[in-house]
Amino acid sequence: MKNHIVKIKVVAILCVISTVLAGCGMLKRQMTGGKEGEGKDLDGKDRDGNDMTASYYQITQEEAGKMMERNDGHVIIDVRRQEEYDEGHISGAICIPNESIADTQPEELPDFEQCILVYCRSGRRSKEAAKKLADIGYTNIYEFGGIIDWMGEIVTGEIMTETEPVSEPEVTTLSFESFDGGGPAFDVYIDDNEIVSYERKVRYRNADHAKMTGSGYTVTFSFTGIKPGETKMLIEERSPIADNLDRKYNVVVDEELHVSIEELSVVDIYDQPEELQE
Repeated sequence: MKNHIVKIKVVAILCVISTVLAGCGMLKRQMTGGKEGEGKDLDGKDRDGNDMTASYYQITQEEAGKMMERNDGHVIIDVRRQEEYDEGHISGAICIPNESIADTQPEELPDFEQCILVYCRSGRRSKEAAKKLADIGYTNIYEFGGIIDWMGEIVTGEIMTETEPVSEPEVTTLSFESFDGGGPAFDVYIDDNEIVSYERKVRYRNADHAKMTGSGYTVTFSFTGIKPGETKMLIEERSPIADNLDRKYNVVVDEELHVSIEELSVVDIYDQPEELQE
């Protein structure tokens, strides 16, 4: 009879112990916000040792910097006001002010499972924003304090938009023919060199021109506008065996620096009165 009573007491004690252990497991699940063994432990840490609230992770700025180096599709959000963001922000960050985060999904954050790194000026607003984002349904939020403690790169006025390629200045050309051994030479004289500039290029018709006598070539003048305005230009064409001409032009540069050249006259200097000849 005594042995039977002892056995009953042992069974009762074992039942009490099992109930206590089961209650401890339920308490742990309540504190982690998930299944047993997931999320944070009783000391408020996740498996990697990061501080964790009931809804988001708190990490150091050094840890945040390492996460930014990963090519994992993360997004960095600056929850300060736009004017604060414009004064200086972490490279690659987008601005979503804390005041703009309510109970609806921000359009800048379409993926609820995306890795989100959150910061502000000192750490207060970033914690508020992280909590609100978690309440909306985001599951992978990392809050790392304020930019005042950031030791990495800070950029100013970064605009994440595509820019149109810069077009080359429009060039207007004049070309003349000549040849070695007496062909005309050309010299350009512009009244106002601050309005338009020019370059001269010579292109021979044959690659082996150096071995030939009287090789033909083309002289091309390329004119580029410098500033809007109008000026006169003279191109002297001089030759010991051909015509000697004065070619006069009117040059106009518009607001878009396009160059227009109008020929005014072409005069053989030896057809002029003797007192006007050089």
